[in-house]
Amino acid sequence: MKILNTPGDIQVAETANGFDVSRRRFFQLAGGITGAGLVLSACRRTPPSTTYVGTGDAGLLNMMYIVEQVQAGFYTQAVATPYYGLTTSESLCFVDLRDQAIAHREYLLALLGTNAAKPIVLNLSLSIFADRTSTLANAYGLADLAVGGYNGAARLLSDTDFIHAFSKIVTVQARRSAYMRDTLNFYAHGNYDTFADSSAVYSNGLDLATEPASVMAGIEQYIQTKFDISKLPSF
Repeated sequence: MKILNTPGDIQVAETANGFDVSRRRFFQLAGGITGAGLVLSACRRTPPSTTYVGTGDAGLLNMMYIVEQVQAGFYTQAVATPYYGLTTSESLCFVDLRDQAIAHREYLLALLGTNAAKPIVLNLSLSIFADRTSTLANAYGLADLAVGGYNGAARLLSDTDFIHAFSKIVTVQARRSAYMRDTLNFYAHGNYDTFADSSAVYSNGLDLATEPASVMAGIEQYIQTKFDISKLPSF
């Protein structure tokens, strides 16, 4: 399997011995949901350079499929070009997170079927993968974006089976954010106390829930593909 196209020389291949979706067991859940069908409209005229995300549940699924494509590409690159001073435990964690992101991406693609938006073109130049701070900061930023995206989408989904699926994925994303935040804070300040700070959790103790348009605005800095999001649902 080959990573989605990326600009310049940052295109890398997903390692064949690291990608094991079956052990994550996401497709066991996907089988039940896909069987119910996804009767959604995903057709719309758009400019040749723009991809239509969709509307309703299809649009929300495509939104998170785009986010997961970015994360899969990001962690594949992070594993292929590790930062200086990477520890053994950090290396093992990045491999694990890469496999999770690939599993999430393929799971959402299976749910979408023919409604899936075309694969994105990545732009990972925002992250300096040789630098621990840059890599970890981008990693938790992407995880926070995913958490907010899944929580926000769950408020808008009409099919409750998709809500169930999103709730399973978002818990993994939140763990990812917590790990990256505390790892970064440990190297910067020598302690662990940022896993649930105010930038990740509301004052009422609940995780962020982000409007779909804001999710797409946040993820666009990691991609070259242009999307028509005019029909995405909103709160």
